[in-house]
Amino acid sequence: MLRITISSDGDVATFKMEGKLAHEWVAEAKKAWAEFRKSPQQKSVVVDLCGVSFVDDPGHELLAQMHDSGATLVGTGPMSSALIEEIRRNGTPRKSKWVRSVLSLFFLLPLTGMAPRIHAAQPCEASPDSHVATATTRKPRTGFQQHLRFASAPRSSAAPTRIRKGLCS
Repeated sequence: MLRITISSDGDVATFKMEGKLAHEWVAEAKKAWAEFRKSPQQKSVVVDLCGVSFVDDPGHELLAQMHDSGATLVGTGPMSSALIEEIRRNGTPRKSKWVRSVLSLFFLLPLTGMAPRIHAAQPCEASPDSHVATATTRKPRTGFQQHLRFASAPRSSAAPTRIRKGLCS
């Protein structure tokens, strides 16, 4: 919902909006702005955004058009203050729309897990002879484990003697 109030106080005309400047309400605000601009002009026009709670991209474009036509945008709160400052710096929002998209992509990629992970190189703690140390510190196999190991080995003339030695000793 959007409420538009037009008032005139001497040389200043105020175009006050309250509610959400989004979706179908942007078209209604455009119509009201066109009618407002047809009326006899005062020296200064103020667009009051103090009661606006949300502005989408088409609403942002409408506010930029209002600013470009000479209206002064006024608002309170962090959202409207940032919006007004962006419009004052950039004019129409099309100039910075792709920048916002790229920046939001960089911030969202780590959240989705699709960003490449960069790990710092860590020094190797193992010595070059570490494979020897692990080979000698293995737990000795039991007879049944030795049997399985030799039973899966390719058959040769030495295999049966190993199996017998493994089971008997």
